[in-house]
Formats: sequence, C-alpha cells, structure tokens
Amino acid sequence: MPLEIELKLAFPEEALPALLRHPLIAAAPRAGEPATLDNTYYDTPALTLRAHKIAVRLRKQGAQTIQTVKCAAASHDGLTRRPEWERAWDGQFDFSAIDDPAAAALLDRTRDELAPVFSTRFRRDTRRFQPRDGVSILAMIDTGAVVAGARAAPISELELELAAGDADDLRHLAAELRKTLPLTPEDVSKAERGYRLLSRP
Repeated sequence: MPLEIELKLAFPEEALPALLRHPLIAAAPRAGEPATLDNTYYDTPALTLRAHKIAVRLRKQGAQTIQTVKCAAASHDGLTRRPEWERAWDGQFDFSAIDDPAAAALLDRTRDELAPVFSTRFRRDTRRFQPRDGVSILAMIDTGAVVAGARAAPISELELELAAGDADDLRHLAAELRKTLPLTPEDVSKAERGYRLLSRP
C-alpha cells in the first residue's frame, strides 16, 4: 500500500517573501519549474466518501491529469501518514490499483454517483532538500485558494514530503524553519478544508 508521509505548515500570506528568502529555501534546488495546479474533488451527493474519510481528486497540471485517492489518517503537529494511490486519468475513474479492500469496495460501489463537490487552485514551488545521504525531502510552497460554490478561502501552506529518510528528518527541517518564520503546524488537509467550506451555513 503506497504511503505518503508529510508535515504541513501554514503561514500568513504576507510571510511568503520571507519564506522564499530563508537561507534553507533559497539554497535548495528547484524540483521542476513552479506550476499552477487545478484540483477537483469528487464525492456522492450524500458525501459518502467524506463519511468514510476517503478523498478522490483529479489534478490537472498542464496537459496532464492525475487521479488520486487518499485515505485519511490522524495528523499530529502537522505530520501525517496516509495511504495514497495515483494514476494517469484516461477519462473515467479507475480504482483497480486500490489495495485497501474496504476503500476499493466503497469506491466501486459509488463510482457512478461521483460528481465534483469543490476545487482548489494554487501555485506550487517545489524545492528538494538532501541534507545527508539517504535523506530527501520535497518542500512544496502552495499559494492559492479552495473554492466551494460561491465561497472561497486562501491557501498558504508549506508541505514537507518525505521522499527518503525518516519522519524525524521532516520534524528537524520544520523546526529549523520555524525558528525565524511564522509557520504553524496544520492538521487539516486541503480536502477537509474544502468539505468544511462546502458545509458552512
């Protein structure tokens, strides 16, 4: 089962220039060019997937569209470990790679009911940290918005994703950045922020 391990930190929009100037960020090589990501989240009219803590997303970046399925997991001080499955989108949902039996059964059962419920659009600037042999961390700076109907809320997040190494490597990098930057651990995913915005009176 593929596992995503990341530590998420929120920051005030006005702190973005200071984050980009930080010596650790400024010195880290870019992992590709900055890109705009358009994401649409799907669920049933009754929000069945949310009730079972499953997120289904289509992400468009340039000419490519990726289908992603995530199962929620507990997050503490911004650190999350959760199953994640990705595949190229060919025009219809394909859940054949989901190796969690309960999640696969639910997704197959609700496939024909899935419809867009909210979206996110943000600019992502990705840097790669390799502080020592065997450790690789992607630092993704996301700025944009989550949109549900007529409602919108800003996104200003730094996601530290473990490519190789240990979760303590994420904690160490986060602690170094937080010494001089207004970064706050964020335990609420973009998907959950969208659902909360959707259900707000």
